[in-house]
Amino acid sequence: MLKNRLVQNIVSLGAVQFTSLALPLIALPYLATVLGASQLGRVAFALSVAQILLIISDYGFNLSAPKAIALHRNDVKKVAEIFCAVMLVRSLLALGGLVVMVVIVFVFQVGRSELPLLLLAYAMVIGNILLPQWLFQGLERLKAVSAVQVAGRLIAFCGIFFLVKTPDDVLAATFLQAAGVGLGGILAIPLTVRALAGVRMAWPCRTALKTQLQDGWHVFISTAAINIYTTSNIFFLGLIATPAALGQYYVAEKIIRAAQAMYGPIGNAIYPHVARIAATDTAAALQFVRALVYKLGGLFVVISVILFFAAPSLIHVFFGDEYEAAVPVLRILTLTLAVSIFANIFAIQTLLPFGLESRLSRILLSAAILDVLLFIPAVYWYGPFGAAWVNVSVEVFVASSALTVLTFAGLNPLSNHQRRQSDAGTSSIIFKDREE
Repeated sequence: MLKNRLVQNIVSLGAVQFTSLALPLIALPYLATVLGASQLGRVAFALSVAQILLIISDYGFNLSAPKAIALHRNDVKKVAEIFCAVMLVRSLLALGGLVVMVVIVFVFQVGRSELPLLLLAYAMVIGNILLPQWLFQGLERLKAVSAVQVAGRLIAFCGIFFLVKTPDDVLAATFLQAAGVGLGGILAIPLTVRALAGVRMAWPCRTALKTQLQDGWHVFISTAAINIYTTSNIFFLGLIATPAALGQYYVAEKIIRAAQAMYGPIGNAIYPHVARIAATDTAAALQFVRALVYKLGGLFVVISVILFFAAPSLIHVFFGDEYEAAVPVLRILTLTLAVSIFANIFAIQTLLPFGLESRLSRILLSAAILDVLLFIPAVYWYGPFGAAWVNVSVEVFVASSALTVLTFAGLNPLSNHQRRQSDAGTSSIIFKDREE
């Protein structure tokens, strides 16, 4: 019974992830053609702002809250305390984000004319607040809530083809891109009420709020750092570049992100396997990681090369001649695809299983700072091309930094002279890092 529920939950989350990645990608060529590069750039900027606010309102609760709910699922009073505390903090963060967003509109050159788009995109944040997926993850009841999320996304996806017909429909395009999450949140309200049946709600005490903030802090920092040098670059580019240039970059980046998404399920499946081997046999774990570097890394190098040479045809067939400027940007970003896989293997698949979490956090924070320092001047001088090269540079930094840390720890998977787990040097480094 437990195994069947676990399989159901995995399939349910997989369905949500697939629709959240596949449906926007399928709709992208249509939107790019109908709206044009300038209007698509405006939509991309609005969605990037909403995505940042969504990350802020999520805090680290997407990982910390399910764990807390799972540990206390049989304690009705404790579940109520956790639910109320998390919902209050998320709501306050979302409200604060909305205020900051409005202020930014009036301070930066995006102008007041973009405010309607930003408010429509904010539907994504509202829907995410209304849908406490972390609650259902902790209770291990994901089947129904995943179904309503998929339904919400499908409704919004179909609406794009019915309601977006000309460049003047940019408001509808923005809302429908964000509405999938919003509709899912609304449809999930009855499920949330049912899941909390018999639970008495109460205003959370200061201790409960402090506990949830502390539990989610490290996850939030790591998530924010990763998003700064990945998805948030659209936002930074939108502050400096023209909407048309942003539209060109958005198309190229979406293609690369779709290719990177193919690695997601593979990486998620590999990680617990590496962690299990690393706990008992360092040499075997490093040998497995070395095989990943050559085989999986090699596969994505081949994919990157194919995308590099196929870029002109890909852009021409799916997006038209208006997006010809996206071709060189896409070709630069193909380097990001290959390097990001090596970065994941060295960082997530090697540093984490060997207990070097704090080293990884420092690398990610440094990468985020480096991205901000390089991105703005690069975009100012070179536009989308500068943005693409910064993406490549930051991924190279993450991969090389992770490999450097592994080398000094005696855990370089590419070296022929690995230390065994009983080696005092490696053990002391790992132990010291865990203490930090």
